[in-house]
Amino acid sequence: MSSLLQTENLRRVFSETGESLEILKGVNFSMEAGELVALTGSSGSGKSTFLNLVGMLDTPTSGEILFKGKPLSKFSSEERDMYHRKHVGFVFQFHHLLTEFTALENVCVPGRILGTPEKECRERAEMLLETVGLKERLKHLPRELSGGERQRIAIARALMNNPSLVFADEPSGNLDEANSAKLNELFGELNEKFHQAFLIVTHDEKLASFAKRRVVMHNGVIQ
Repeated sequence: MSSLLQTENLRRVFSETGESLEILKGVNFSMEAGELVALTGSSGSGKSTFLNLVGMLDTPTSGEILFKGKPLSKFSSEERDMYHRKHVGFVFQFHHLLTEFTALENVCVPGRILGTPEKECRERAEMLLETVGLKERLKHLPRELSGGERQRIAIARALMNNPSLVFADEPSGNLDEANSAKLNELFGELNEKFHQAFLIVTHDEKLASFAKRRVVMHNGVIQ
């Protein structure tokens, strides 16, 4: 049985300035369905670059990424669209919410893009917002909410289409200690409740300690 996500000798070289800069130097990694994995390492080690590659936000220089055993490089345009819209969810350091949309409307966005009926979108969005502790904030705009609340909305949005994989890039990096602690517990609770795989890039030692598995990236490779 193949892993949910796997990389084989993944390399990424940037050469926009005329000089080659090798960020990833042959990364081999795999994770199974339902895992909660923390990817840690110093700044500049290649963590975010790796997340961008497996999320198909960037293209590797060489090597392969496989999703459910199929190389992403072999995906058709339709399969690429479905990977982005259905199979993966993203949580970034900054929430990137639509400022004129309510919490409920923000969470509904991925479902509407996927073509899910409005009633179904709203019902799932309400369930997710209740799950992340924001049942009383459905009609609030982002500017009316705290940083921790906005990030929880972003997490609910990432879960909207029930993805197999959730990628989070420094999700607690812009939060204070109290809100970071709440977010750490929330990831563990969501992983247990929905059995989705979470790959979280983080400097937060407490968040890393919540993960079921921790991997360390150093100088462009996973140790």
